[in-house]
Amino acid sequence: MTSQDSSLIVTQPTDSVDAANEKLKNKQDHRCKNCDSELLGEFCHVCGQQDRHYIRSVFAVVADLMGEISHWDSRFYRTLVNLFTRPAFLTQEFVRGRHASYVPPLRLYFFISLISFLVLTSLIDFDAIRAPSEELTPAEQQQVDETLASVEAQLNRQDIVSAPTTTEEVVEKFRVSLPGATEEQEQQIEERIQELAKEPKILVKRLVSLAPQMMLIMLPFWALFLKLIYAFSGRYYLEHLSAALHTHAFLLLSLMLLTVISRGSTWATELTGSPLIEDVVDWAENILLAWMVSYMLFTQKLFYNQGWLLTILKFIICALVYAVLLSFAFVIMLFIGILTA
Repeated sequence: MTSQDSSLIVTQPTDSVDAANEKLKNKQDHRCKNCDSELLGEFCHVCGQQDRHYIRSVFAVVADLMGEISHWDSRFYRTLVNLFTRPAFLTQEFVRGRHASYVPPLRLYFFISLISFLVLTSLIDFDAIRAPSEELTPAEQQQVDETLASVEAQLNRQDIVSAPTTTEEVVEKFRVSLPGATEEQEQQIEERIQELAKEPKILVKRLVSLAPQMMLIMLPFWALFLKLIYAFSGRYYLEHLSAALHTHAFLLLSLMLLTVISRGSTWATELTGSPLIEDVVDWAENILLAWMVSYMLFTQKLFYNQGWLLTILKFIICALVYAVLLSFAFVIMLFIGILTA
């Protein structure tokens, strides 16, 4: 036997063992690390876990993160454009099961709610909020007198109820009688109102911070009302909830734009001294307000697909009920703000 034949005898078993080990390793790599089922694709068909290694290079993680962010941004941009310009479109797409191209309703509402309330909070001058007992500057007093004189002239009467000017008057106007509350509890609430009347900006800050939570709590009740008023539409409750989430996201986005435009026009007018900017912005604000009302009407018409007469009638009823629901939510928010501020 030659040396070449001897080497073949030695190496052949080694090669077959390495090939078997490689085949076994590849087979193990194509099994789910969570349930050990054989993988037929990127996701396990048994438990749903993605075949992805999270223990890897930092550079690989950063690259994946940038890719996900850019993909999310493009989807979010597409969602925002359709949300603002096409009434009921996103809700119809969601109901049809087309979820991958747009941000889901709840996530969209959370994001817009967070951004809008952050913007609105940053634009509120809390330091300008003072207690009624504090003295006004001559310019502020003159502005108040002119406003009261204008209101008095329009109403043509002399017995106009004046605004509260002292802490005691504020407490008297906000005196409450809670059903089921003891006299001691009512006294504690009145004492708390007296404290907040001296520092009203504390209460205002608390109310602003509670507004997103109250809006979110109010949404399921609004969706329930839509379910009742469109009881014969054949739609599930979650479909009404999706419509409520999209419409409220649109309203918050529009209110944020209105506030930013208004504050921006004031700043630009003071900077340039030209009243033309304010006139143009007033037209833009009126157009946006008209679009907000039209958007809500078109949403009901397109999503529920009823006749115009019935849609307008239900739209008016919805507007009245929504005003009552919003007022009720504000009262609850006011009580919570007084007790927790």
